[in-house]
Amino acid sequence: MRWQDRVLTPLAVLSAAVLGCYLLGLGTVRQQMLLCWTLAPILDLSMSWLSRQVWRSPDGDPASRRFWRAMGAAGLIFAVGDLTQLGYVLATPDLDRFVFHPAQSLLGVAGVLLVGGVTVCHPGRAWSRGARIRMALDAAIVHTAAGVLGWSLLTRPGLDQAGATGYFSALFGCGVVLCGGLLAVKIGLSGSSPIVMPAAVPIIASTSVQALGNALLPTDSVAGVTLPALLVLGPCLLMVATPRIQLLQTRAGRGGRVRRGAGAGRRYSSLPYLGTVVCAGTLVVVLAVEGLGLSAWGALTGLLINVALVVARQMLALAENNTLLGRLDESLAEIRRRERRQEALLRHASDITAIVGTDGVLRYLNPAVERIVGGPPGEYLNRRLLDLISPADAPCVVAATAPVFATPGAKAAFEMRVRHADGGWRWLAAVAVNLVDEPGIGGVVINARDMTEERELRELLRYQAGHDELTGLANRRQFTDRVGASGTAEVAVLLVDLNGFKQINDTYGHATGDTVLRHVARQLSACSGPGDLVARLGGDEFAVLVPAGVAEADRIADRLRAALAAPAAIDGRQLTVGASIGVAAGPADRPDSLLHRADLRMYADKQRCRELSS
Repeated sequence: MRWQDRVLTPLAVLSAAVLGCYLLGLGTVRQQMLLCWTLAPILDLSMSWLSRQVWRSPDGDPASRRFWRAMGAAGLIFAVGDLTQLGYVLATPDLDRFVFHPAQSLLGVAGVLLVGGVTVCHPGRAWSRGARIRMALDAAIVHTAAGVLGWSLLTRPGLDQAGATGYFSALFGCGVVLCGGLLAVKIGLSGSSPIVMPAAVPIIASTSVQALGNALLPTDSVAGVTLPALLVLGPCLLMVATPRIQLLQTRAGRGGRVRRGAGAGRRYSSLPYLGTVVCAGTLVVVLAVEGLGLSAWGALTGLLINVALVVARQMLALAENNTLLGRLDESLAEIRRRERRQEALLRHASDITAIVGTDGVLRYLNPAVERIVGGPPGEYLNRRLLDLISPADAPCVVAATAPVFATPGAKAAFEMRVRHADGGWRWLAAVAVNLVDEPGIGGVVINARDMTEERELRELLRYQAGHDELTGLANRRQFTDRVGASGTAEVAVLLVDLNGFKQINDTYGHATGDTVLRHVARQLSACSGPGDLVARLGGDEFAVLVPAGVAEADRIADRLRAALAAPAAIDGRQLTVGASIGVAAGPADRPDSLLHRADLRMYADKQRCRELSS
């Protein structure tokens, strides 16, 4: 709120000046009366003009604009009534005390009823059946208090001597009290109000002053002009501030919102109990001032009704609390069932579920870890995850999980080896999710399943896809891939084809032939270097990829010929296996040309062997 506002600041200065003028007794009685009834319509018109600014503001909702249109119209009605009163004072030169003209009081009642009717019709929130009953009881308690005040105003002593003016004034006071009660219900109970609380404070204060003024005027309870004038001008000054405060709140972005009753965060309101206090206080005042009369009996009846409503409200609250406690018990039982179900699922789950803190330390492990890795969960808690996995896998795991630990909600999948209690390694396929912001978790959840057998099968299939089943050497596919992977490097290739292998198969059988192939594979591997690739291309054809070049390939060929020239014990027989060898060298990026030249030289060698044998 801006206290240097161009409307509120002059209004505060005017209020101080008026208060000082009347308290110091400046001017004659008639001058003070004329000042009062001159300022009153001006203030009423100011309230109407400021209310017009509020309803024309684009920030308000339609229902609130309707309320402020009614406030503007009420300001005009009040202004007409106060102008009528000013004319009455001017037309009565010998008037030396406050006497209200019936038209002024009647127009005041009309303005109050207009605002009250619009307040009643202001839309509220959607309520459940129980909430509507609570709302009705609370509103009845508040309006009972307003009724007790109104009864006390209408039946106070001396009102019958005041004539029609007194009754109209009392009726106006009752309307003000009723309107204040309706507005209090809208603001404090209904959850929907056309006016924000800062702007409602002047209205509440104005209602209180109006009620006090109508309790004292036009009876002889107050002598002089000072207090009656202040009781008239005070509400007018307060009502001018109301639309201005509403407009400032609306422009600040707080005026167009529906206000929840009883304060944000509270599920109850003290307003109904304040109504009971008002009833009791009114009864005490009436008994002290008037004794046990008509006003006292009416106030007592209203108090009893009010107390009965409060008791009914409390009984309803107790019944609702009992229902809520029953629902709470059911909810707690359901939570316990869910916890037991979740615990059973985690206890018997086949996968490991772990919670790792942002510091990388294990905070939780389910019992599945004992079946997969060995050892109870407590053995691994409060240990760093990286201390449990294979050092060879640690860099990959860190790279995969670093974004997960850094970003809430992030997810990553990875594989790792974890040390088993028996000293071996178990392969785990894991998925990590950052649930740091989840209540009760506060870390990274890792779900891991045992994939050791799957990994072994995968490695076996990969090995079988690249190796010859009989000899254990690389097969043609792996050999070709290795040649292609060598790029443009200079490499040498040996092609080996066995001589007389068909006769061995035909003479001694395929089992002996397989033994011969395994013998040749061993000899070929023994003659090759550690960086060479020995492969069986199919049948009795072998190959060696030699990255060291053609000289090394020739040495391998010589060693192989020497090794195969010596008879070997195969299936109890001394057999000699001959071989034709072709060597070719060149860039590895032309594998077809390289293999073709090696193949030609191998057949040339085979032809020489045939010629020598013949």
